Amino acid sequence: MNQASAAKISLFGLETFDERRALIFSLARGGRDLLPADVRQLRRALFEDEGVNLDEAQALFDLERAQDAPCAEWTEFLVECLTDHVVWQSRPTGVVVDEQAEWLVQEVDRCRLPTGVALLANVLAEAHRAPGWLIAAVRARVAAPEVQAELARDD
Repeated sequence: MNQASAAKISLFGLETFDERRALIFSLARGGRDLLPADVRQLRRALFEDEGVNLDEAQALFDLERAQDAPCAEWTEFLVECLTDHVVWQSRPTGVVVDEQAEWLVQEVDRCRLPTGVALLANVLAEAHRAPGWLIAAVRARVAAPEVQAELARDD
């Protein structure tokens, strides 16, 4: 049985991995910014046991790009969930390898600026080891004038 059609028993009944992805896609197609209740629903569905796989992580990035002004809970959840995926669910644990880093930077560069920078910074903060080029890339993004302007706005 492949992962896409595998079913699992959860606190919320029998659900397939496809249903988890469908939840993410339905929220993205909803045409509205996420509310705290939406984030709680995602947290229950995705963090209940094994976290997210690569397809679900990709879908979360798509959902991020669909947002105009999501709630603060969304940004916190996205950073936590994707950091967990990149740093702790992948092997070797705690190590960000070149392939993951390339994927992450590519996806982050397509996201809203503050969320992407927060995600990259959090990944580096939690990882035991990461490619040197990733560290330099994060520093460059943090130093960018538009990021500095966004940070100054939040003060």
